[in-house]
Amino acid sequence: MITVHVPNYGNFESALKAFNRKVRKAQIIEICHKKSHYISPSQKRHRARLKWRKKMMNS
Repeated sequence: MITVHVPNYGNFESALKAFNRKVRKAQIIEICHKKSHYISPSQKRHRARLKWRKKMMNS
């Protein structure tokens, strides 16, 4: 669980920015999107292949 104490950051706006930064770093939103609907094993393999191909093209 991610927590941010406002007194440590001074004001609410900077504490909110710190919270958003921690959420992004922990990849909570990405995990929620992945688990929001079922992805078949063949689609997982297809996406992995595309990711690998993109990685090889960029390097």
